[in-house]
Amino acid sequence: MNSYLLIGLGAAVGAVARYDVTKLINRHKETIFPTATLIINLLGAFLLGIFTTHLIHDPSWLSLLGTGLCGGFTTFSTMANECLIMWQERTFHALLWYLSLTIIGGIGLATLGLLI
Repeated sequence: MNSYLLIGLGAAVGAVARYDVTKLINRHKETIFPTATLIINLLGAFLLGIFTTHLIHDPSWLSLLGTGLCGGFTTFSTMANECLIMWQERTFHALLWYLSLTIIGGIGLATLGLLI
């Protein structure tokens, strides 16, 4: 199957999954902290690590699940926007935690996924 089609299909599923997970997590949210985006990006990094390890010899599946699904599921732009909002609202402590958890947690979980 065409790589572009596989990536597009995976991205569509990933984007819908992100929307649903965000709604589920934010249903009872009472804080400014962007918990949903953090969880989504950490989970996406972990899954990409797993997919990269186990699908390295199957480019079609890696395109579908790695590039497509994980690319559509995770969201750098939302994270950047949430950081800007925290900066503007001067919630620097939350901003520092969010960036630290996203970067260090993302690298750690991607590494764990690679090792599984």
